[in-house]
Parts: sequence; C-alpha cells; structure tokens
Amino acid sequence: MQETSVQVIGPRFAQWAELTDAYARKLTALQQGEPGAGADAARLAREIQALMAPPGDVLMAPPRPSRA
Repeated sequence: MQETSVQVIGPRFAQWAELTDAYARKLTALQQGEPGAGADAARLAREIQALMAPPGDVLMAPPRPSRA
C-alpha cells in the first residue's frame, strides 16, 4: 500500500502546506474584521515567499506607497 501523506513528499512541502493553510485562515479572519489578521497574513505571505525562493536569493518587501 502506498502512503499519500504530505510527510512522504517531503518536509518542505509539508511546511508549504501548513503555511498556505494558515494564510487561508488569516484571509478569512481578515474578511471578518479580526484585529491583526492583516499583519499576520502579510507575515505568512513573506514566509511562503522565502520558502519558495531559490537558495541564495535575498527577498525584500516592495516599498510601501507614500501617503502624500
């Protein structure tokens, strides 16, 4: 019998699956107006980006638009 859990695929995929599930939950929380959900979703997005980046790449957040 072949096992199909994410652990068989590898720890990196398992981490990605965990992060994307958490990100989806935070987007729902953001829609519902939960305080701090936006910041949490942004942090999770950065973690997903860092996980998916090729080794050696340095990721930087884009600049925020200035408020004039």
